[in-house]
Amino acid sequence: MAHRNLLYLLSLKELRTRYKKSVLGWAWSLLNPLSQMLIFTVIFKYVFKQNPLPGDPSGLRNFPLYFLAGLLPYNFFAITVGVSMGAVQGGASLIKKVQFPHEHLVFSVVIAQFVTLMIELAILTAALLLAGSMVLPWLPVMLAVMCMLALFTTGVALVLAAANVFYHDVNYLWSIVSQLLFYATPIIYFPQAISLRPLVLLANYGPTGSFITAAHNIMYDHRVPSAGRLLELVVLGFGMFFIGVWVFNRLSPKFAEEM
Repeated sequence: MAHRNLLYLLSLKELRTRYKKSVLGWAWSLLNPLSQMLIFTVIFKYVFKQNPLPGDPSGLRNFPLYFLAGLLPYNFFAITVGVSMGAVQGGASLIKKVQFPHEHLVFSVVIAQFVTLMIELAILTAALLLAGSMVLPWLPVMLAVMCMLALFTTGVALVLAAANVFYHDVNYLWSIVSQLLFYATPIIYFPQAISLRPLVLLANYGPTGSFITAAHNIMYDHRVPSAGRLLELVVLGFGMFFIGVWVFNRLSPKFAEEM
């Protein structure tokens, strides 16, 4: 029970201090994806003069909504992992003074970022409804997919947070990898519009592509992803989570002496 209370307090602290001393506060969590949406919409629609493909079977033709349906889950993944890598080092004084599960430092970041994701998806849902989309029946499926993404993200975050204690290069490497993953994931383009087969496979079945494609299926196409896709997400989510916990627990006894 004490450890649960600690996790709750760490998560609350993460939420409260994220935009501390910021004039706009939580509005920044919305302004960032909105600014990205505006930039890529201008590039997609007015520079390359491309028309968005219709949602199947929704018939929805709206690039900004397609973009946000993929960007919000991806940002959750990339930002959570990035912030988590400094969580262990940031909690160094706590690790040296108190006996507690060190993974709670990472879990608190995941929980705080997941709350932010839910708020952002609620606003996206409102925008879809205003656009005439019948998205409400599909929201429970979206929540289930996002929970699998949260498990996958937690696993990756645990591995990299532990590695970053010993090798600080991991943090810098992640900033490069996350940018590459952004363009390798179908966020700013439609996989159906790609002719090069290796890129299609990477977009659909890459480490983040599976989750983003499922999010587009639900929020933009208004259909449940295939059974094979859902099974893949469950395997990715639970598999990466257990790998992350195992790696973190193997390395955590050495954290104190490295700090």
